[in-house]
Amino acid sequence: MDENRCPRCGWPLAELPPSAVLPASRGSRADYVRCLCGSWVARLGGVVVGSTRPATSERAG
Repeated sequence: MDENRCPRCGWPLAELPPSAVLPASRGSRADYVRCLCGSWVARLGGVVVGSTRPATSERAG
């Protein structure tokens, strides 16, 4: 997954504030961002590790 963009719509995540930030293991942090497309994006240490909606067919591939 691209760590700088929403996996569903491609919106730059740096332009969105984190909705929740939680401490994670070994000094890193987990944060959750609500994208403009409605998807929740989970990041661990700044790297996208998942989202609530799959990529659209135009972005997949």
